[in-house]
Order: sequence, then structure tokens, then C-alpha cells
Amino acid sequence: MSIAYRPDIDGLRAIAVSLVILNHLGWSLFSGGYISVDIFFVISGYLITIILTRDIQAQQFSIARFYKKRVVRLAPAYFTVLAVVSLIAWQVMLPGELTEYFKSVMYATVLIANLYMRNEVGDYFSPSVENVPLLHLWSLGVEEQFYIFWPLILWLFLARASRKYLWLMISTLIIVLLAYAQYQLTQNPAKAYYSMPVRAFELLIGALITCLPRPKLPKKLLQILVWLGILVLFAAAIYFDQQTPFPGVMALIPCLATAVIIYLGQSVPATNLLLSNQLSTWIGKISYPLYLWHWPIIVLFGIYMLPLNTENQIIILLLSVLLAFLTYQLAEKPLKRFVMAANYKVILLGFLIPAIIFIVIAQIIKTNEGFPDRFPPSVYIKQEALQAYAHVIRSQCMDTNPKTLPDPKDCILGHTKDDIDFLLIGDSHANAYTAMLDEWAKDANLRGYDITQSSTFYLPGVQRSELKLGRWEELIKFEQRNNALTEHLSKTHYPMIILAGSYAPYFGDEVKLKDGIHQRNNEIFKAGLMKALEIAHKASDQVVILNDVPRLDWEGIPSDCNIRNEILNRHAQCTVSRKSYDTYLKPFNQILAEAKLKYPDLKIIDPTKVICDQQVCKIILNDVPLYRLKDDNHINDQGSRQLGIEYLKQFGNPLKDLKANE
Repeated sequence: MSIAYRPDIDGLRAIAVSLVILNHLGWSLFSGGYISVDIFFVISGYLITIILTRDIQAQQFSIARFYKKRVVRLAPAYFTVLAVVSLIAWQVMLPGELTEYFKSVMYATVLIANLYMRNEVGDYFSPSVENVPLLHLWSLGVEEQFYIFWPLILWLFLARASRKYLWLMISTLIIVLLAYAQYQLTQNPAKAYYSMPVRAFELLIGALITCLPRPKLPKKLLQILVWLGILVLFAAAIYFDQQTPFPGVMALIPCLATAVIIYLGQSVPATNLLLSNQLSTWIGKISYPLYLWHWPIIVLFGIYMLPLNTENQIIILLLSVLLAFLTYQLAEKPLKRFVMAANYKVILLGFLIPAIIFIVIAQIIKTNEGFPDRFPPSVYIKQEALQAYAHVIRSQCMDTNPKTLPDPKDCILGHTKDDIDFLLIGDSHANAYTAMLDEWAKDANLRGYDITQSSTFYLPGVQRSELKLGRWEELIKFEQRNNALTEHLSKTHYPMIILAGSYAPYFGDEVKLKDGIHQRNNEIFKAGLMKALEIAHKASDQVVILNDVPRLDWEGIPSDCNIRNEILNRHAQCTVSRKSYDTYLKPFNQILAEAKLKYPDLKIIDPTKVICDQQVCKIILNDVPLYRLKDDNHINDQGSRQLGIEYLKQFGNPLKDLKANE
């Protein structure tokens, strides 16, 4: 016996899938659209627990029948999407990308995609996830892992205790698991995001609804409360963002709002126009395949270097809805009728055969290293540059103990003579310039000493104060390394000190700074930079600042733009606008203008003169991709070296005359 149809629940599904799609399309209005998954979890926990408790109490519970229904519900659309996306991936992905994609397919096939995302992908909000077609399947992994345990827990509990105590057991689990989720947020928020134990309390909130008596409130009041629940959902979708500590306690807001809508909807069915109209219920019915299709389509648009402008957003929406409808009509409904009439062996084979096929294909692709002969050799020459992550000395000189400085013998740039001619300090962007500086130093017969650390621009006396949980170690390292540098420079003199790094984070909300006074980031950064220049001038004969490179995320240009042009027969411009770059540098240049008044001999070198003209900045130099693979702001080792060589050809060596001003 099936449970009574609730059009309002399909309406809830429609809200959820719409919010997540708009969020993934980059609508800043719905920066918290990721709460859609939490809505789905509560709905699922509610519906599945109704079915389980009914069957257990009627002594009709069968674990085999339960999983048969789960396969019927999930498998047709799931494997359809996997098959189509995999066929396209074969055509458009480079060998390394294809191998990694099919690794994710293996995890997804056995419903543990969340474990792959947790271990291999990391932060859900990182820009790098835009290249992961199966990212969204993590939520299905969480759900199905939960249903490995929940039917057995319910069955064991109801076999030994009265149903009237079920609310107590579920409530206890919610409290314990919520506390666990909150703790995990303080340890590793990126991994906690994908964790089934961290998310389990959300499904249990849905389960708890089944234990509550039907509400006995006036119909008008019930309708108002349902609308209030809907408003809370939209408020969370609007006001939550990437910085919101999530899941954990904050996840209670969308989960409880969803629970209120479901609970009160029992007594006011089909009365809420937003939830129960024909369009909402239709979208709700296709919400599962719609959720499956939308993200791979967005990723594929990115692979084809198609911008997410209004026109393409409309195309993605229409294409997602069309494919979802076709999947629902041609895969879900027909296979559901067939499968429900089939025996358990047929069901098992229906799941195992496609799963085994995908796993075997993944292993073949891994063994053959992604079948590199699919593309011409020129593609792989360019790919080598993309994957030339950093200079060979990076591992010895960067991200070492922040309290001490690396051994100069391990961190040589240029010639290997005894005397050190210049010191390079800064963050990972400074480190990315090491190959360029190596070329200049060799040409000028100089020796450099590389002291760099991730996310640590040299700002003495300044502290970082990100509010996002899980960043404390990085904040401590920032302060420790800057203190170590200040102490070192108070005792050691260098002919030249070169400062470099990424400036963008310090002029917005990406990095928060503090100095005990309520000031804006740029004011604190300015004070820190002026202090750094004061210390550097006392510790050297010449201070140099290197301008940073353009960032590709301004216009969504991928670092492998020229490779994609070749393999996809595209003609995209592999450039970013000069206007965007100038806007990026403007606040930093304003500070430098003041610094030049105080320190007239301050030397500013702009390596990007090689790649930028008045209109655009190239991200390809001499057919070599400048940036790292799937990285929008770090240049790769070969690109850095090309930058150095080309600069020498066009402008000479800026390091030869240590006292020269550019």
C-alpha cells in the first residue's frame, strides 16, 4: 500500500531543485541555494520513515523489498545520466581528466560519490569543483549510506519498544549527531560537508515528523505557518553563503523550516498555491532527473568555454528540463513498471550489470592512462606545461616550518655562488615567479634565496582573522612566518629584497585582517606594506616589488584554453581584458604611489608587460599555457620561465643594475 500523494511535497521539491540550479548558475541572489540538499534530506527522511514504520508494524517489512524499491527509484535515471555524461567525457576530456572522471564514476556507481568528493575534491565551494561533472552525486551517496543503517535501526527498535517512544530515540540521535556535526565543522569543514554521519541528523528531522500527532490548529493559522516556513527557506537561500559554517547548527534553519511545511501540510493539503500548483508539482515530479542533469550540463558548458551569461543560462535551464522530462518519461516510468513486476534476481542484475560495466571501463581507462592517442601530440606538449606545477625548489623552500626559515642551500635561484644577491619573500604567487627570477638571475650572474609560504604576503604586525571555521592553522602560520622574517631581516643584510604576492584577497572579503582597530582591509594592508617596506629598506640596498599576474576567474577563461580550442575545434580568445587587470591593480598601485614618495628608489617590475597590451592580457605565451591546470591565478613553472625569457628579449634584465628605477 502506497502512502497518500502530497502535492505540497512535490512543490517543496520544486523549490529545492530550483534553488540549487540557480545557485549553480551563479545567481548571487541565491548564494545559499546549497540548502536545497537539506530540503531533500528532510523530505526523504519523512517519506521513507513512514513506509518503514508502517511495514514494520504490520509485520510486512522486508529488507530485500526495501532495497528493491530504492533501486527502482534511483537506478534508471542515475545510470542514464552516467552513461550519457561518460560518452561526452570520452570526446572532450584530456587523458588525466578522463582518468580522474572515471575514478569518480566508480565511486558514484556504488553510491559512495561523497567519499570521492571528500577525499579527492575537497572544498565544495572551491572554484576547482567547476570541472567535476559528478560533484552533485555526493548527496545521493549520503542518502543511500544512511539507508543502509536506518531500516535496521528502526526494525530493531520497534521490535523491542513501543512506537510511542520512537520520538525519544530519534530526538536523542538528532542531538548526538548534531553535536558531532558541529564538532566536525571545527576540525575540517570541507570534509564534514560530504559526511553521512554529519548529515544524518537532517534525515532524522524528517523521520521525527512521523512521530508527531496531527496539528490541531485553525486552518488559517496553519496556512500562515506554512508560508512562514517557505519564507524562512528563501531567506536562508538568500542570506547564507560560502562563509556560513555549514552544515551543523546553521543547517537547522532550512531543515526545521522544511519540517514545519511538511508537518503542517498534513492538515492543509493542496491549499498553498506556491507548493501545490500544476507547474510546481510537475517540476517536483521531475526534480530527481532534473537534479541529476543540471550540474553536468553546467560543467560541459564550462569545458566548451561558453560563459554563463543570460542566454546560456536560459539554454542550460531549458536543456536540463528537457532531458529531465525525457528521462522521466522514457527511463524512469517504463523501467519502474517493468522492475516492480520483476523478481529480486532481475533487480539485482539490473543494478550490478551497469555498475560492473562502469567499473570495468574505469579500470581500462586507468590502465591505458586515459587513452592519450585520442588527441594529436601537440596537445600533450601544451599539457606538460599546464602540469609543470612549480619550480623544483618549491618542496624544500615553501610551506616549511613557519617559525623558522628554510636553508639557503636548498633554495637557490640563479647561480650557485657563495654570496646571496637577493631575497625573495611572499606567498604562493611569489613562489610561482621563481622560474622567471631564475632566468633573470642566471643572466645577471646573481644568486637568489627563496623564502615563500602559501597565503603569507609579508605584512609585519598584521593578523588575519577569517571567521570561517577550520582556518586557524593557516592564520597562525601567517603570523609565525611574518614574525620569523622580521626577526631575520633585523639581523641580516641583503643587496636586494624582492617582495611579491597576490594582492586581490586583501582588498575584499576573501581575507580578513585585523590589528585591534576597526579598519578596512585596504587600510590595514597599506599599514602592513609600509612597515614591510621600512624593514626591507633597512635590511637591503634595493627593494623591488613584482606586480601580480592577471586572474582568469574574472572572465571565466580556463588555463587550458588553447588546448580546448584545438581538441574541441573552438576559436575562443585566450585572453583577459586589460581593463579587468587594471581594476585589480588600482588599489595596490595607489598604495605604491604613496610608497614611492617615501622611498623614491623603490623599484617596481611589471613582468606582465610581456603579455599585456592596451586591450588584453594573453594567457598563452609562445604557444605555452602560462597558468597551472585548473588554476585561475598561479602561473606554472614553464610559463614562469617563458615569461622570464621573453622579458629578457624585449626589455633586458631588470636585475642587472640594482639601483636602476624602471
